[in-house]
Amino acid sequence: MHNIKSKLRYLFIGDILLLTLVFGIMNYNKFTKVIPEGEYLILFFTFVFFWTSFSIYYDKYHILVTRPYWFVFRIISWATLMCLLSITITVSFTNLWSTSRIFIILVTLFVFLAEIGLAAVIVMFQPSIDPGIIINADNKTDDLQNKYFFKWLIPGAISLIIIYILTVWIMEGNFVYNPFNEKSLLILICSWGISTLVTNRYKAPNTLNHYYEIAPYIKAAILMFLFLTFFYFFLRLEPYAGNLMFKTSVTFSGLEMFCFYLYFFGRSKKNGNGKIIAAPSTNGSNGQEDLKTVTPNYDTGDYYSFHDLVKSLKGIHLGHRAKILDLLSEPLEDEKIDKDKVSILSTSSTINVQVLPDCSQDLLINFHDLNDFRRLNYYLLNCYKKLNNGGLFIGSFIPMEKFREHLRTQMPHFLFAIIFPIHFIFHRVFPKLPVTKQIYFIITKGINRIFSKAEIFGRLSFCGFEMIQDKMIGDRIYFICKKLKTISLEESPSYGPVVKLKRIGYQGEIIPIYKFRTMHPYSEFIQGDIYEKYHLDKSGKLRNDFRITSWGKILRKYFIDELPQLYNWLRGDLKLIGVRALSEHYYSLYPEDLQKLRTSFKPGLIPPFYADLPQSFNEIIASERKYLMLKSDKSFLTDLTYLTKAMVNIVFSGARSN
Repeated sequence: MHNIKSKLRYLFIGDILLLTLVFGIMNYNKFTKVIPEGEYLILFFTFVFFWTSFSIYYDKYHILVTRPYWFVFRIISWATLMCLLSITITVSFTNLWSTSRIFIILVTLFVFLAEIGLAAVIVMFQPSIDPGIIINADNKTDDLQNKYFFKWLIPGAISLIIIYILTVWIMEGNFVYNPFNEKSLLILICSWGISTLVTNRYKAPNTLNHYYEIAPYIKAAILMFLFLTFFYFFLRLEPYAGNLMFKTSVTFSGLEMFCFYLYFFGRSKKNGNGKIIAAPSTNGSNGQEDLKTVTPNYDTGDYYSFHDLVKSLKGIHLGHRAKILDLLSEPLEDEKIDKDKVSILSTSSTINVQVLPDCSQDLLINFHDLNDFRRLNYYLLNCYKKLNNGGLFIGSFIPMEKFREHLRTQMPHFLFAIIFPIHFIFHRVFPKLPVTKQIYFIITKGINRIFSKAEIFGRLSFCGFEMIQDKMIGDRIYFICKKLKTISLEESPSYGPVVKLKRIGYQGEIIPIYKFRTMHPYSEFIQGDIYEKYHLDKSGKLRNDFRITSWGKILRKYFIDELPQLYNWLRGDLKLIGVRALSEHYYSLYPEDLQKLRTSFKPGLIPPFYADLPQSFNEIIASERKYLMLKSDKSFLTDLTYLTKAMVNIVFSGARSN
């Protein structure tokens, strides 16, 4: 401990000497004098005061010798920013007004750069630290709930500045940066900063209740208004300045509270929000493993029969009853289901499922359409939790195609052509975007959601169910699935317009590949099921692949879906030319020798497919093997040759992705 105190003392003295040195050099550059005089001497002591104050407040020197570099960088950045803000406000409201703003910014910037550079050196040569020392120091831990989110803080400050500029623009017809606007803006930033420190907004949320999460932002809005009133009164500002600042504050606070309410509302209602946790899994597709199931041995007459089902359904109104019973008869003949472990519901409330004991059901049927569940994954995970391993889950939903047909039958064609794009944007685009998603669910309450067949089947697979049978009856798809897998460990299933897909990269490493989504959400979870059922067509693609959207076909045809992969190329995950980065399932279909050969090279943006134009899966394998063998011998020349051929085929022969 004594050694650490000595280090902190040396770091403090060294930091002040560094500030003095930088200030002296800048002063010499401006006045050809090392020692500052007059206003710049006062400015120097102002620098030392605020630099020391915020360094001590943020415990900068102790953190430098006890925490990792990323955290050190964060603390230095925050302390420097607060110091610069304080100095600027002091200069603006004292006789230091005539000092150079550029001088202040450059001194701050050079000291900041020197600090983070020296910090990197210190951390690099710092011996490993006993974790006990870190915990004993003031008994503080690295709790994320006490750390500001820069991804929220910085946009908040920028938004405040932009709103002030727009307010001035609206009131005056233009915006001119002058001392009046500078002072008003600094008072706004100061009030915003103090209210932020007092209320702890922009910190990690610590509750799933969105009312508690939005509370700091409401408090901060009130405090910001009070601080502005305080400054307006004691600094004797002009009424026009007060009018500008109060309008800016109200506009900023209103927009901020609205945006964060939507964010926290969506977070608290998030599908499968962590209340049901999957069992750990190390193998299997999408992080899922097969469950161990035990076939029950009931005495004759003790299991649930088809006749029992018919009696149970007498009190439930069902359209197409005969066809539904015909669909359900087959699994009941094959399965042995305990009479006491059957639940038949017709409800849109998850609570009616939650009341069932865990692992208590062999058969769970809900005849209410899945389209009315606001938190669909949460509902499915609860059903999963209540079933025994190998238990049956039966339900229904209205697929997307039927919604379109129904809309078409309700109006003339010309009106449908006008209404359908609006209907599509509201029901298909709004639920997929971060902010509009919350607006959509607030308006609709999650009722009559539009789901595709691929999305429902994908969600069921994600939640650990395996599809046994499905059938279109009337305008609904009825499905029968079994609890046969663990819940997927995937944290970010495909849902929004840009998806992050797991692919096999260099040396077999799993890398994220970014693409515009061309398939229905959650489609990646049923790729293996579609292959098992339909296999590949002649071109090497999955046969009868109903996962691809109508607009996805257009995006694929013109390579638009590949554009986000430029980010992977810039990151170094991909090369310009190379074999495709494949999903684990598709990769498993390749011969073992080609699997090893593929992972010896980085995958690429433009595959050899567009140079050779193979017509079948076997030809694709032959094409890739030929390319990789040539690349092993002459890497640059091979890539250049294949790039030229690919460009010619794409531009002149119309080669496209299917």
